[in-house]
Amino acid sequence: MFKRNQKSFGGMSMSAFDKVIGYETIKNELMQICDMVHNKECYEALGAKLPQGILLYGDPGLGKTLIAKCFIEESGLKSYVVRRNKGNDDFISNITETFQKAKENAAPCIVFLDDMDKFANEDSDHRDAEEYVAVQSGIDEVKNCDVFVLATANEMRKLPESLVRSGRFDRKIEVKRPTDKDANKIIEHYLSDKKVSEAVNMEDLSKMISYSSCAELETILNEAAISAAYKRKTDIEMEDLVKSVLRMIYDSPDNYTKASAEDMKKTALHEAGHLVVSEVLCPGSVGLASLRSTGRDSTGGFIHRCKELSRRPYYVLVSLAGKAAVELYYCDTVASGCRSDIYRACNYIRDGISENATLGFGMIDVSTRSFPETSENMNSRSEAVTHAELERYMRIAKDILLKNREFLERVTAALIEKETLLYSDIRALTEGTTITEVAV
Repeated sequence: MFKRNQKSFGGMSMSAFDKVIGYETIKNELMQICDMVHNKECYEALGAKLPQGILLYGDPGLGKTLIAKCFIEESGLKSYVVRRNKGNDDFISNITETFQKAKENAAPCIVFLDDMDKFANEDSDHRDAEEYVAVQSGIDEVKNCDVFVLATANEMRKLPESLVRSGRFDRKIEVKRPTDKDANKIIEHYLSDKKVSEAVNMEDLSKMISYSSCAELETILNEAAISAAYKRKTDIEMEDLVKSVLRMIYDSPDNYTKASAEDMKKTALHEAGHLVVSEVLCPGSVGLASLRSTGRDSTGGFIHRCKELSRRPYYVLVSLAGKAAVELYYCDTVASGCRSDIYRACNYIRDGISENATLGFGMIDVSTRSFPETSENMNSRSEAVTHAELERYMRIAKDILLKNREFLERVTAALIEKETLLYSDIRALTEGTTITEVAV
């Protein structure tokens, strides 16, 4: 179908997008745009017009710039790149001149705005900055001139709505952290040049580093290889991979001081509470659990979810489950390590209230929201509802744990014994254990 930039290798047609591992949905969408460029008459015959601009956005390290460069290569069009460099005092003039040059000299062509959310100064909110005004003017200037605008951004919230609206960027494509098949493909790619033990459980590996960026995945796997080589191993083993994940993602040092037996038991119970409620509400959602402290905390452990929970109330319950577990066994209402959990749960509840209580967090009259004189009263009532809902969800969390006491105690014991549980360990703990669901 494509007329340009398709090379033949061994009888197989190759695309520039073959350089991108995973992200099949995004690649297919961009290949469609390239096809419109190469086969314009087919689309014009049906009245279809080329979309006005594409914005690729998402967290750093996900490969947005690589995807954009592959799009440019696949299109076969000349490109003009606008990227803010340090010390570029004439950046606004550079933006204007680039659009003008594209319009006058190279149409059809692409103007590529790389890291567009960094065009203005980063010290505060600059959505009205002159740089963005210049970009808007440039886009408007090249409309109907065979100039296609392609942009990347890490944080779309930093960009003015007037800039990213339809008519300037008709397609806004989110590049998400890789999961499932995409993550597996990326892992396989970065392991292709490494010698890995046959005993390595690839599912465990995939689950414990889900939602990591491409850059993070590459670093994690490379650090595991370095660790194995330093120990003069012939293969990268699972322990090397786990250690690399703990160090690179969670800032957990290789050498650390273990807590007392009693404190470890409390920590294990706390993390087991999070794990059990998450697994009861969404089976297969926890890919890693550990008693290892992170660089951000001197004590405590963590769980890593490899699957998103389906409902907002579930996030509240999982957040509260650690504190709930400790209270059930120790009657400790001020258990350590719970402050951030409560803060997180309250924010989920407040989000539900701000959405007119449509998500199961109880009803509150928000009809006075638009009147400033009632804002103080509104905030007071909102916080009252927040605290009431917090208590209600704490009771539900305890109910889930009590009805799944066997599972809770098995997980707690396993954490104390092994310190870190992988996805397969968690699956083994569910076997032979009756999981009781609780209506939420």
